Amino acid sequence: MRFRDRRHAGALLAEALKPLGLVRPVVLGIPRGGVVVADEVARRLGGELDVVLVRKVGAPGNPEFALGAVGERGELVLRPYALQYADPSYLEREAARQRDVVRKRAERYRKARPKVSLKGRDVVLVDDGVATGATMEAALSVVLAEEPARVVVGVPVASPEAVERLEARAEVVALSTPPDFAAVGAYYLDFGEVTDEDVEGLLLQWAA
Repeated sequence: MRFRDRRHAGALLAEALKPLGLVRPVVLGIPRGGVVVADEVARRLGGELDVVLVRKVGAPGNPEFALGAVGERGELVLRPYALQYADPSYLEREAARQRDVVRKRAERYRKARPKVSLKGRDVVLVDDGVATGATMEAALSVVLAEEPARVVVGVPVASPEAVERLEARAEVVALSTPPDFAAVGAYYLDFGEVTDEDVEGLLLQWAA
C-alpha cells in the first residue's frame, strides 16, 4: 500500500479507527510528520489534536534501543529491563540531556496550543510510520503514565516486528505491515519535509 501524502494516510487511518467507538479522542501526533496525519484523524473522528513531546533514553552505545523515555513534564519512565543495560547515573545523565531537547520543543509548540490533559480520555497515538518502533514505544510509556482511559496506536504503515512489540502494551491499528519493510518514506508518493512552522500552524487552528 502506498499513500498519496500524509493527509491521504490520515483519512484512511481515520476510517479504520471509526469502528473502535472512541469518544472525543485526543489524537496525539509525534512531531513532526506524524502531526499532519494526526490532524486529519482528529478532524474525521471528532476529536482534538495535540502533540506528544517525548524523547527516548537510549542504551549506552545503542541510542535506538529505548531503555525509557522522558516526557514533557520531565518524568523519566523506564522500561522494566533498563537497569540490565545501564546504571542509574547513566540513565539520569541521558535523561537530563533529552529533557533539554523536550523543553526547547515544548517552549515553541505550547505557545501555539497548551497541553491537553490525557487523564481519563481516549487517546490515539499517531505517527506517519513506524520502523524500529523505539520512538513510538517511548511515546507510549509517557502517555500511559498520564492515566488515559484507553490508548490506541494508529499508524499508516509499520514493520511487523514493531507492531508485535507495541501490541503487548496497547491496541494497534496499522493499515499496512509489509514483511519486507523499507524506510517509511517509501510508502508515500509525497513525503515532503514537515517544519516546526507547519506544526505550529496546525496547533494554532485547534487553539481557538
